[in-house]
Amino acid sequence: MMQKWLTEELAAAGMAGVVPSHGDVLACLFRNGPTAMHELAAFSHRTRPTTTVLVDKLEQMGLVRRERSDDDARSTVVALTDAGEALRDKFESISRRLVRLVYSPLDKGEAEIFEGLLGKILAHLKTKNERKDK
Repeated sequence: MMQKWLTEELAAAGMAGVVPSHGDVLACLFRNGPTAMHELAAFSHRTRPTTTVLVDKLEQMGLVRRERSDDDARSTVVALTDAGEALRDKFESISRRLVRLVYSPLDKGEAEIFEGLLGKILAHLKTKNERKDK
């Protein structure tokens, strides 16, 4: 249900081709600027290969580019292009509407409990993944 809503909102905002799975990559770049692939994967809770596929698609659409890291010439970072940066306001507007939609049936206390539970679940999953990677 959320997938369909987001896809429709993105298309209505003139962001045809951008799909909900691109959201975490774009959100990370909007927030942090040029970012290494492994950091994008961690931010989006996806594997590096999956993140690479998402970045490839965004690159084909002209929204991101790969460039050499200023810190390490052997490393590549992903950065927004001017076309990608131009989507910021639309993207953030859709994000705000999504948050309002999700939280609208909750009162303030319920929203706080919900946030706490989500945080607990994410922390648990992160711990399990870190142990699995070792």
